[in-house]
Amino acid sequence: MQMANPPLEALIVLGGRVGADGYPGRPTRLRLLHALELWREHCPEARFLLSGGQNRGAPVSEARAMAAWSLKWVEENWGAEAKERLAALIVLEETSKNTAASAHNVLALAQSLGLKRLGLVTDHLHMRRAHYLFRRQAQARVHSLHPLPFRGLLRDYWQRRRFYRLAKMLLREGGAWVKVLGKRLTGG
Repeated sequence: MQMANPPLEALIVLGGRVGADGYPGRPTRLRLLHALELWREHCPEARFLLSGGQNRGAPVSEARAMAAWSLKWVEENWGAEAKERLAALIVLEETSKNTAASAHNVLALAQSLGLKRLGLVTDHLHMRRAHYLFRRQAQARVHSLHPLPFRGLLRDYWQRRRFYRLAKMLLREGGAWVKVLGKRLTGG
């Protein structure tokens, strides 16, 4: 994978559904695993910006659930030292309810922290819209924004025969694009 040179100062990981048990959904966990590998291999000093508010029925915000899951996974797989390093780099954005709000809130947070070279992590299906929304918000705020999509989500769902969930994700993403384009056409 081609990474920014100089190295990224932060990896932005976009949230997703959190269950009633406070556990991130599978697409979110796959995004996190991708971001953790990028962090470990390419930018171990980068801040880990986790974005997502608390939705109905969830005991915690998406960002907080992602942080807890990531720290647990890192400790189990890479040890306590890696967990401590990651814990010191995590920044939570817990107010966003959608991707457009994440773009606005995370970029304002990055600006307040003086971060200019950012990596955007989400799944491939979501990346085009997320990158579009982040670019629209970024204009003068950041020096560079690099899309770093996780590309295995559709294959994972297809192989696991999760056709209903796959169709639901595709329809949701299509509907979100219609909303974005509608706002753009009406000047909103």
